[in-house]
Amino acid sequence: MEEDVDLKLLEQRKMEALRRKLKASAQPPQAEKTDRQVVEGALYDRGDEVLDAAYSFYPNETERLVKELAGMIRDGRLAEKIAGGELLSIFRQLGLRFRLKTSIKVMDQGKLVDLSERFRRKEES
Repeated sequence: MEEDVDLKLLEQRKMEALRRKLKASAQPPQAEKTDRQVVEGALYDRGDEVLDAAYSFYPNETERLVKELAGMIRDGRLAEKIAGGELLSIFRQLGLRFRLKTSIKVMDQGKLVDLSERFRRKEES
């Protein structure tokens, strides 16, 4: 009789340990990434700036292109990272032209300054 009680107690402890282990290992399901998140993950070298600028100038067309690119990335047809220049070239080939804010910075007295400011300083001195 006493063995049955000990056995049941041991069984309950093991079941509780298994429940805790199962609960700890159960992870919440991960939400599927949006098309934009998939494409942003494949961008480098100012690609995010190009994408943001494209969305501000051509939101509908950019959304369609992002959907296509995300599909290609998910299917494995596009395994390489996309540079900002390449993405800008894709938009231009589609006839979607827009400007990006660019600046050229040079070292002057240990600081990075715009090239135009460096020329102004030279003219003043």
